[in-house]
Amino acid sequence: MTDAAVENVQGEDVSGDWRRYQFVLWTDVAVPLKAFIVFAILLIAAILAAAPILQRAGTSQADFFAMLPALGKKPMVAQAMTALSDLVLLFFLWRIGRRVADGSLVARYRAMGLLLPALALVGGVALAFATMVGIAQLASHQVVQFHPRPDEQFFVPGTDWQYPIVLATAGLIAPFVEEFYFRGVLLSWLGAKITIMPAILVSAALFGLLHFRFAGHPGAEGWVFTGVIALVGLINAMLATTTKSLWPPFCLHAAYNTTLVAMALVPRLLG
Repeated sequence: MTDAAVENVQGEDVSGDWRRYQFVLWTDVAVPLKAFIVFAILLIAAILAAAPILQRAGTSQADFFAMLPALGKKPMVAQAMTALSDLVLLFFLWRIGRRVADGSLVARYRAMGLLLPALALVGGVALAFATMVGIAQLASHQVVQFHPRPDEQFFVPGTDWQYPIVLATAGLIAPFVEEFYFRGVLLSWLGAKITIMPAILVSAALFGLLHFRFAGHPGAEGWVFTGVIALVGLINAMLATTTKSLWPPFCLHAAYNTTLVAMALVPRLLG
């Protein structure tokens, strides 16, 4: 066995050879589907377990199941379900991270200095403001008309005490899990199949498309949102491959999401 092969088995990086990421399997790429199935089973089990408890408390099963659709539309419940589904996915991602050799992922949450994460935080805030300005310009010049989706309002805090919950879900948990999957697992698997730049471009495109903004928003506005998300994915993929760590992409992603959520508080403060 060559020295490079020995280093690869031990989990150390072998510079210049993207084939070192071959230990990420196609089944790892499909892990969100597995996580969704497990989350659905857990959710159904929780509902079935809650029904008899509520029945003993005076709520009939018919009334309980009738109020479930309305309960699912409550912002707090939607936020909690999203956070729980992300945590289920994180469990499977953690198992992948433990299984593969260290060099098998293009980037992990490796320890690093504070400078790059700090710069990424600033970049995330700047990118969020640039996004808002760009969308405002498109709307003011009537190039694209934007319409908020009802389900997106689930992540707009209705009261001040909901802000910590929304910031935890949209600003911390979701960016952490998404970076682990898209810039860790998916980008690593793509990197074993194609060269680095196509892998970055494909992963960024999938990041944008799999948010399904093009399906939820009619016409051009859906593709504008998709393009913005893909741009964030492109920047973060380049950060991940450059730094070999997911901390800078996570910091940029978290700062970007947190800034967008925090700006929803501005009209209330000004009022």
